Amino acid sequence: MTFQKILVPLDRSANTEMVFEKALALAKENHSSLLLLHSLDWDFGGHLATFNEIEADVDLSGGFTQSLEEKVQEELQDFRTWLKPYHQKALEAGLEAEMQCKIGHPGPLIRELAKTWGADLIVMGRRGRSGLTEVLLGSVSNYVLHHVHCSVCVIQD
Repeated sequence: MTFQKILVPLDRSANTEMVFEKALALAKENHSSLLLLHSLDWDFGGHLATFNEIEADVDLSGGFTQSLEEKVQEELQDFRTWLKPYHQKALEAGLEAEMQCKIGHPGPLIRELAKTWGADLIVMGRRGRSGLTEVLLGSVSNYVLHHVHCSVCVIQD
């Protein structure tokens, strides 16, 4: 089986390098295109300032919304900068590659992007959550395994 389009969701977890290297190797072997993705979750998970920090800088005439939008744009730019070396490495390997940073919950974003882009393989990491931790915090890899139309290669942390 060959893969033409490989979607690679990346975050700043410990196994990101391993996930990227596996995806790169598979892409070289199959002469595949890569799409590198990072999602900024709606919950923001501590990436942005706390409400009190933002509240101190805003007024009631839309300042909060503007401040939040600026923080989100800063985060997105930070992740684009972070993804760029991975993108560059894929291009230097002679692969067709693109990168995207999107806002939303990672599981549904990965599912929708895999569908619209036509991915036939997703290479992603797994943090190893199980039991109560997985129930409370969820598992993006588990969600993806059960909701996508294509093959999934999960790299264990």
